[in-house]
Amino acid sequence: IYVGTGSACPRGNVTNGDGVYKSTDGGKTWTHIGLEEAGLIGRLPIHPTDPNLAVVAVLAYIFGPNPERGVYRTKDGGKTWEQVLKIGPKTGAIDVRMDVKNPDTLIASMWSAERKPWTLDTASMDDGLFRSTDGGTTWQKLSKGLPQGVLVGRTSVSISQADPKRVYALVEAAGDLGGGYVSQDAGESWSP
Repeated sequence: IYVGTGSACPRGNVTNGDGVYKSTDGGKTWTHIGLEEAGLIGRLPIHPTDPNLAVVAVLAYIFGPNPERGVYRTKDGGKTWEQVLKIGPKTGAIDVRMDVKNPDTLIASMWSAERKPWTLDTASMDDGLFRSTDGGTTWQKLSKGLPQGVLVGRTSVSISQADPKRVYALVEAAGDLGGGYVSQDAGESWSP
């Protein structure tokens, strides 16, 4: 069992975490396995047949830019972590999903969010969905049918376990472009 810490649903009373914990005895005992500076962890999927392989969506510390923001991967059960998707110090990962039938396919939601004393800045032109088909080594921004040329905010994503070609996303976007989107081709194209 892996657990990521921190409240990745920022509001006025955000609680930072201290990384990732792991239990190998069904939750009786826990060991801290790294990512101490992750701050806020939004999602942590584990490979369905290899428990040593996991990916983590790291929003990091919400009160300012920091280099920890992005998607991380471990191949050795948390002994080491590699930052495999990074946009910039203001854009972190809020969600990442793994295709349970083809775990090399990952879809991550990147989100620029910064909590200030008077507001929460929550959108940029960099935000959106990114897909990897090689287990997180390389990533491509998904765009066909999704909001383009406008500010995009928080996006959540879900890959259907019954039919992994079907992917759902809730997209916060400027104007009337926000809302629910669905892909029937594993994220290649989308429709509202």
